[in-house]
Amino acid sequence: MTSVETDRERLHRWLRRCLGQEQLQLESYRSLPGYSDCELVACETDLGTVVLKRYAPGFVDYSGLGPVATARKHLLVLQELPALGVPTPRPLGFAAQGEEAALAMEWIETEPLTPADRLEAARVLARLHSISLTDLSEELADLVTRSTPNRGRLGEVSGEPPLRETTLQHGDYFSVNFAAAGDTVRILDWDFFACGDPMWDLAFLLKADARKEDREGIDIEAVTLAYHEVRPLDSARLDWHLDCFQAYWRKRGQDA
Repeated sequence: MTSVETDRERLHRWLRRCLGQEQLQLESYRSLPGYSDCELVACETDLGTVVLKRYAPGFVDYSGLGPVATARKHLLVLQELPALGVPTPRPLGFAAQGEEAALAMEWIETEPLTPADRLEAARVLARLHSISLTDLSEELADLVTRSTPNRGRLGEVSGEPPLRETTLQHGDYFSVNFAAAGDTVRILDWDFFACGDPMWDLAFLLKADARKEDREGIDIEAVTLAYHEVRPLDSARLDWHLDCFQAYWRKRGQDA
């Protein structure tokens, strides 16, 4: 009779594949919060702490690429964007088998996000929006181009201004996807990465935090000025996105 693989055995197997370490020892593990139904786990190993993200059929496929291509896109982002001015976690390894794939990343000891960190996140976002598709590898550019940009938000309002440009777009750019350590803010979770509206990202930074008190604590003028230090704003589209978020939070029973 074939035995059923336990969660620990599955994690251990994927870790060994990603890291290329057949003798790797998995000492303990704990699940991390995530919202795409991917398995996201902090693994204590004899080589240190490793974050493993496993993509399998049934995950929430925001970009429409499927599990293996989404994982591959995530890997390439971590390999390429830091050299272009966008800090990310360091990738440690990647493996794919059939319709599943996994990505191993460094563990980052984070600090509470400060107002200065949020200003730095705005500058990083502006640098991301300034990167051209031609700055990316051919493989990553293709995956980004084939990805569906995030527009998943309730509360659309009328009077949408024309979209004057599309840029690279993180798609989920707010505090849960920032890892602040020292004077560096690393950007996490690139499953949404696509070409889209840059002001979507900036509005997300300003208004997507789930707790009302967190949103109210954001200095919108300071954050937008930090972004504008690096690249121009489309004020009309930003204001429209902020109005959409206001409608969204009202539908959720909260004031903006």
